[in-house]
Amino acid sequence: MTGQPLFPIDEVPVPASELPGEKAWPTQPVPRLPAPFARQTLDESDLNPKAKNYDELLAEFRRLRRGAFMPFDHRQGTLIFPGFDGAAEWGGAAVDPAGVLYVNSNEMAWIGRLSEAPSEAQLAEASPGRRVYLNTCVACHGPDLQGNPASGFPELKALSSRRTRSEVTEVILRGKGMMPGFGHLPLSQREALLGYLLGDEKVEAPDSVVTGERGGGPASTGSTSATRKVPYKFGGYVKFLDQEGYPAIRPPWGTLTAIDLNTGEHRWQVTLGNFQALASEGTPPTGTENYGGPVITAGNVLFIAATKDGRFRAFDRRDGRLLWETVLPAAGFATPTTYAIGGRQYVVIACGGGKLGVEKGDRYVAFALPRTVEATGSF
Repeated sequence: MTGQPLFPIDEVPVPASELPGEKAWPTQPVPRLPAPFARQTLDESDLNPKAKNYDELLAEFRRLRRGAFMPFDHRQGTLIFPGFDGAAEWGGAAVDPAGVLYVNSNEMAWIGRLSEAPSEAQLAEASPGRRVYLNTCVACHGPDLQGNPASGFPELKALSSRRTRSEVTEVILRGKGMMPGFGHLPLSQREALLGYLLGDEKVEAPDSVVTGERGGGPASTGSTSATRKVPYKFGGYVKFLDQEGYPAIRPPWGTLTAIDLNTGEHRWQVTLGNFQALASEGTPPTGTENYGGPVITAGNVLFIAATKDGRFRAFDRRDGRLLWETVLPAAGFATPTTYAIGGRQYVVIACGGGKLGVEKGDRYVAFALPRTVEATGSF
């Protein structure tokens, strides 16, 4: 009603930026309660001791800048945690009338790097399509089209053998998966980029592709905001993984937490998701990356899909006890919904998959109790 914090918030000192020309704010607000529902920092004890290339991971960990609110630097990489996609995600949380909030979380360390932007000489030597690529695509797909498949960014070499020109054009215009659309690029830039990606670029194309031309009209030779020199480039989204593709940090890699907003205390926390290959080796549940939130019912049941393992689960929202789970036709990276028709209650989840390297799907799956059971009451 007043906008005042329910729990004290402290302004704490944070690291200064060492990047020339950049000044970071000296403090950040940190609430005393509720406690974080995901780890905020990592030390060497947080590395996964079962990783087969543990020594290599430890050496990399020691080379990286790390810590909460650590600014990027152009001289070494920075460990981002709980990650570019963590802890809470776009799926959101659920909250009950008593003021308990239920939220799922990712814990995936990423490595962020800055590098010096291509010089004017390097850009001048590049073809027009290559210039557009360096200014637009290199952060995710790498300087040599190699991509980063482990982090969800495909390699683009020999693209013409896998995709038609119209398919590539559609992705550039509208985006796909984690990639946004680049429909704002002028027509000449899009055509130059297409030629570069598909290997049929006309290198005699005019230099206007990097001069800030608008909408395919006459080229502009003046300086615009689109051509001002930016000294550094982002090096892309790179997950900190072991040699088998698992997170380099020890589990849990995904959690589900109930937080009492009246007291600021956690009521319970459970691991969310698992890797079948690790489970078959006797490893306890690890959790997985998850996208999509929970839904709760008046019958004290919490439903959530979200996990990379493609399962749909029901928990007792009072204590976090797993009540039921099933395998979906594709991972449900979505928040479920529940409704009733003719007195019978249903819960539905969209099974789209397509993220985190799992197969795509195109189904909505609805669940309901058997009619003989449902007669005793809804969930």
